[in-house]
Amino acid sequence: MPNKQPKTNFQIISLCTGFLGIQIGFALQAGNVTRVLQNFGADLTEVSLLWLIAPISGALVQPIIGYLSDRNMNTGNTRIPYLLFGGLICALCLYLLPNAGVIVSIGTPLLTGALLLIVIDTSFNVSMHPLRAAISDYLPTYQQPRGFAIQTFMISLGAILGSTLPYVLHHFFGFAEIADENQIPENVKWSFYIGSTLLLICILITSKAISNNKQEARIRNTTDEGINTVQLQSIPSKMWQLGLIQFFSWAAFFFIWIFMTPAISQHIFKEYNFSSSSIAYAKAANYTGILFGLYHLSASIFALALTYLYKRLNIIKTHTLALLIGGIGFIMIYFSSSIIDLYLPMICIGIAWSSILASPFALLSRIIPQQKIGFYFGIFNLFITIPQIIVGFFGGFIIENYFESEAIFAVIIAGISLLLASLTCFFFRKSLQL
Repeated sequence: MPNKQPKTNFQIISLCTGFLGIQIGFALQAGNVTRVLQNFGADLTEVSLLWLIAPISGALVQPIIGYLSDRNMNTGNTRIPYLLFGGLICALCLYLLPNAGVIVSIGTPLLTGALLLIVIDTSFNVSMHPLRAAISDYLPTYQQPRGFAIQTFMISLGAILGSTLPYVLHHFFGFAEIADENQIPENVKWSFYIGSTLLLICILITSKAISNNKQEARIRNTTDEGINTVQLQSIPSKMWQLGLIQFFSWAAFFFIWIFMTPAISQHIFKEYNFSSSSIAYAKAANYTGILFGLYHLSASIFALALTYLYKRLNIIKTHTLALLIGGIGFIMIYFSSSIIDLYLPMICIGIAWSSILASPFALLSRIIPQQKIGFYFGIFNLFITIPQIIVGFFGGFIIENYFESEAIFAVIIAGISLLLASLTCFFFRKSLQL
């Protein structure tokens, strides 16, 4: 088994660049897909249900890709085929998504958009899994926390670019921010075109970096057990504890990805007409992108401090504190009355997001069998996707029927969920001090 040599920061960045591209695409989806679907005629309940596509595809795809890519690694190959295939298909569908109304050949634009989302989110998960595993595959144990921190920085940087593209294209390049009924604004369309191109370039950079390190692919003398109940029963108890923390954390963020645009529209702009012809709704949607970009900027800056905080406090204490700050940030949104009032809450939310992307995986890489890292990362992804599925099924129904369609209460629920994640961290802090 070849030894994993220490890597320079440049080499680590190259291994993580794919996440920059993936997150540009994901941020475009997170910040604009609600708007796109509503422009095609979806109400809040339908939007919530269509957002289920992402977590369901993740729950199905990631364990399988993890298992199959582990087999590649076991024979001295790499996870590159999965990375390239997923990235190429994802880039193509991101290009097509805002044109669903034009390319529609069966059903309605809304149905065509939903079908494209299925392919996009499946492709995201095919590519994302090899990217996450690359840190454990090619970095020695002592460099892995730094690797996950740099990965978080690249994710946050990509999210900033993806979240702010529609705003930048409108305010600095003159692309229209409103469109005719059931049409997609020009600034949103071109954001998807640019984002899909950048995604593909970044995937190619990381594929090259992995190829350069192929000699360190770990050939393991293990028996191919397949995906069976024995493997599932051998999941360490600490992984279940981390999973519960992830459950509350990702439920919180899925709420704001779905409901932030209508929440800002209603709570700040007093606009309840979610039409592509509404100027106030267009402004709310564009500002949502800016606010998402701000929390990702906060996350990228905080990511630079994570390695220091891990050494000073340890990983689990850092995570507990970050989740607490984020939960308070969510609650603060309810008491905001202008866009400026939202800046501080988004900075707090970004601190939590930075730790969510790095800390659980830094802990997980130390408690699971290295020869099955891909498979266990895939199983761990269920603690991310299951809460999203629950929110997708019931979130829209709850907001429409119990809160009279006031989307701001989805943000309040998100804050409570993140505070529960922090409380769970506090209870498990002793057993997770690795």
